[in-house]
Amino acid sequence: MAGLKEIRRRLKSVNNTKKITSAMKLVSAAKLRKTQEAVTRSRAYTDSLKGVLAQLQGGTGEFSHPLLEAKQSVKKVRVLVLGASRGLCGAFNTNVNRRFEQLCKELAEKHPGCEISSVLLGKKPAEYFRRVGRPYVEALESLSDDPSAWPLQDLCQKLEIDFIKGEFDELHVVYTRFRSAISQTAVAERLIPLSRDAVTVSAADAGAAATGITLFEPNPQRVFDAVVPRIVRAMTRQAAFDTKASEHASRMTAMDNATKNAKELIHSLTLKRNKLRQSGITSQLLDIVGGAEALK
Repeated sequence: MAGLKEIRRRLKSVNNTKKITSAMKLVSAAKLRKTQEAVTRSRAYTDSLKGVLAQLQGGTGEFSHPLLEAKQSVKKVRVLVLGASRGLCGAFNTNVNRRFEQLCKELAEKHPGCEISSVLLGKKPAEYFRRVGRPYVEALESLSDDPSAWPLQDLCQKLEIDFIKGEFDELHVVYTRFRSAISQTAVAERLIPLSRDAVTVSAADAGAAATGITLFEPNPQRVFDAVVPRIVRAMTRQAAFDTKASEHASRMTAMDNATKNAKELIHSLTLKRNKLRQSGITSQLLDIVGGAEALK
């Protein structure tokens, strides 16, 4: 009967776990719906800015900006890593860390001897860096669950100033691109210097149907100077929303799988419990029958 008591204890524990994972799945699903809307709005805003820049580049004037100027020799690279602040989201954090390590190898091959420094957003990337002994410039670990409240504006301004001062030659961002509730991909993109070709192609796709003549006031150069840093900040904000939506989707999927596994385990344990109970009842009946036979 000791085995039956152990199974009952495990059944109670697994049932409690199933309730928790089911509740976490529902919470993540609700948060995902809200974040998906923010991702859609952010992408529309970023594409609109790229469309403005494409129109400026397509004009007769040749415009320049420090954030568009690629360095001839890349010796220092800064990487902005966006991750989660909590676990229980499957392989989400592992994929971000793996993509960062892959980016480091790619940069080492492309720019031999370059120095890589990192800025981390999220508790889990910071924990990984400390665990493997990787240094980092700054880590923002106490972040809100809403990327709109993250200090991205100040961070981008600081990174832009550091790039112009020559503190680093390239800025890359590692984040998880959100595609759907079941599809998220850890990616790495160059953020600064901003690629003219990449912006132009994206803008052409976004505003291919645009017609008419656009007048820029007070003048195209000043508009160009204002739009370029806005695009960098919009792309950073887009990466933050993508990361948060991917985190919620990964956690929802992980908790759904955990709930299903708990149900299967409960079914298996229930069968074992019933078999043990039936075995105990059968043994008691045999004892009673045997005792009755002995009295005859």
